[in-house]
Amino acid sequence: MKRTFTYILTTLLLFISVFAFAQSYSGEQIKEDLSSLKSEIEKYHPDPFKYISKEKYEALHDSIAGTIKSRLTLREAYFALLPMVQAIGCGHTHMMLDRRLLGKSASSSERPKYFPFSVRLINDQLLVSRNYSADKKITRGTEITEIDGQPVKKVIESLEKKSYYNGDGINPNARKYYAIREFRKLYYLWKGEQETFAISYRKQGQEKLRTTKIDAKDTYFMEKMLETRYPDVDEDTTGMVSYRVIDSTKKVAMVDVRSFMYDFNNMSRGNFEGETKKIFRKLQENKIENLILDLRGNSGGLLEYSIFLLRYFTNQPFDAYRLGFRDESLQRLKQDYKKYDGGYAKEAASRLNTEFSVRNQDGFLESKYAQKQRPHDEFRFNKNVYVLMNGGTFSAAALLVSKLHNMGVGTYVGMSCGGAYDGCSAAQFSTIQLPNTSLEISLPLGRILYNVDAKKYNKPILQPDFEVSANLDDFLNNEDTVLKFTLDLIKKNIKIR
Repeated sequence: MKRTFTYILTTLLLFISVFAFAQSYSGEQIKEDLSSLKSEIEKYHPDPFKYISKEKYEALHDSIAGTIKSRLTLREAYFALLPMVQAIGCGHTHMMLDRRLLGKSASSSERPKYFPFSVRLINDQLLVSRNYSADKKITRGTEITEIDGQPVKKVIESLEKKSYYNGDGINPNARKYYAIREFRKLYYLWKGEQETFAISYRKQGQEKLRTTKIDAKDTYFMEKMLETRYPDVDEDTTGMVSYRVIDSTKKVAMVDVRSFMYDFNNMSRGNFEGETKKIFRKLQENKIENLILDLRGNSGGLLEYSIFLLRYFTNQPFDAYRLGFRDESLQRLKQDYKKYDGGYAKEAASRLNTEFSVRNQDGFLESKYAQKQRPHDEFRFNKNVYVLMNGGTFSAAALLVSKLHNMGVGTYVGMSCGGAYDGCSAAQFSTIQLPNTSLEISLPLGRILYNVDAKKYNKPILQPDFEVSANLDDFLNNEDTVLKFTLDLIKKNIKIR
């Protein structure tokens, strides 16, 4: 009897799973989700009309609604609704990757199979960085010209439009950065699971185009291939900050800050402050005169880490940032806290009422506690600073970049920053679930202003003093074009600030 029940239950769950994946939604259901999405964003997002007017947002809603005339699959619904999220230009607001779109079934044991390459975009050429497929002929630097019959240019344009990460504002550089970084997931999201990919490619130094079919691979296979095919590659990025002397003669060192993220693996804050203090002690001991601060690909994390690092570069107290909530956003945050049991959640909700009690001229409730920060007592760095940034420099890392730049610190090299110069919407988050498709949107509730002087820089996104991107020769030789350019600036004693 027990076996029979188990069999029936398993069959029923399988049936439900298949039904969910095959399900489509009526035009009216999608339109209801569209209106719900618009309403929730307008109600709870702290600054929804920073980059788009209310009138244009309304027109976009009506335009999308006008295109919905028949039933849509979940995938079609995702892409139909996505422009409403992208349009507000908030890098912290994104449609979440629904598990139903990343697998052939609801089974968590089934690993999705992806495009088995890491790629780089250099001089508008899509180049293989690492090959995780079983085909050894496709080596680093091989140019992929077509995928499944589509020119790579059109593929990338499509992925940019379908990207769930986009940076802040109108930021084509950030959008392209995420399209390449998330290439295999975005392609899967766009096309669904495929057993093979038909690619056209050209080996370096050859004119002849070749075509082949490549088997899709899951992440487990690709991780094993990384270990066997690229044994010298260090993929350990758990360390948030590292230091090395590059040129002892010119007194050049580089501090690579990969992330300001909370250490989720150990459920702790890590030891960012301790490691950073050690590094700045070494800078002083080694009498470093030229510091390269690498923030490329740093997507942010804890604001406290960013501010802690900033305090090594200033000699005067400064206002770190201002955090404020709209009444509706603060109320939603309190409601979210109430969903969790325990004293901590209740205490957090109570603290919100106590702390955010000062209403500013924009109508936001701000903290009654001052965010004044003072410089560190020791190991402050007041020599030459060169900041490396790109479209992946975002959130808390963008705050650091903006504050340093506004304080008159640093020469900026690379590509435009991924985060806005004056502030962002972040701090606390809530999840919107749409009523019919159950698609979810991650929504920030707090508005963070970086307290920068707009008279010193009045553009929405920080542009580098020297725009530099990777070139082909350096890529093939595993050399860092941006770092080489920066070292050349130091050699020539060129600095902007």
